[in-house]
Amino acid sequence: MANTDESILRSQRLQPAAPWPLLHQALRMALYDEYAARAYYAGVVQAFGQQAPFANILKSEAQHIATLVRLCQRYGVPRPLDPFPAETTISASWRVNLERGVSGELANIRLYDYLLTWVAEPDVRQVFLRVQAASRDKHLPAFQRALEKAVALENWHAQQGVAPSQAYVRHGPLSDALERGLALLASQHGAFGLIGTLVRTTHPAMLAGLVAGGAAVHLLRQSRAAPAAPSHSPTQED
Repeated sequence: MANTDESILRSQRLQPAAPWPLLHQALRMALYDEYAARAYYAGVVQAFGQQAPFANILKSEAQHIATLVRLCQRYGVPRPLDPFPAETTISASWRVNLERGVSGELANIRLYDYLLTWVAEPDVRQVFLRVQAASRDKHLPAFQRALEKAVALENWHAQQGVAPSQAYVRHGPLSDALERGLALLASQHGAFGLIGTLVRTTHPAMLAGLVAGGAAVHLLRQSRAAPAAPSHSPTQED
């Protein structure tokens, strides 16, 4: 069963000649778009686990939907049916999903720019502006940062002849953090001479072991160099 205004919802263009008021169309269109984002982010979380930024933004989408639903109830606008859980597909590539997240948030920002030109009700405008600001100031930058890290990580592995699909294989918390840091550093500063060659050809687990070993040696040296604690035993006075 489809929405009676399905073509309008999918076109993301209000139709003044349609039998529904423009405010009615705008609220349903905004809610419909948030449905689509929720289904996509939920699919990525289901496929890849509770990883940022999708897991965090999925919670925000639920809040946006709840806010828009309250507006629909206030104005007597029936909520649209949500077809997206059954039709949304997820890429097997983490990087591709991040790219889609960026494009989706940009499209969401443009949609609210468009809807705001048609809506005059102050409370509706306030909600639209608040939801748009969350996409522009929080969601979009989060996806862009994650995408930058993913591109750097895949490029760093490509320099070692490793397929992009292997860039996200887990080696352990310390190894993974070190690997991501080195990949980002290489993307920003290029090769680091001889050290860079050694880093690029060394397995991240070995690098993590070297870092951990160096930290242990440093702590041992500090403990040996620390002065002995003064004695607090009582002394006799003459």
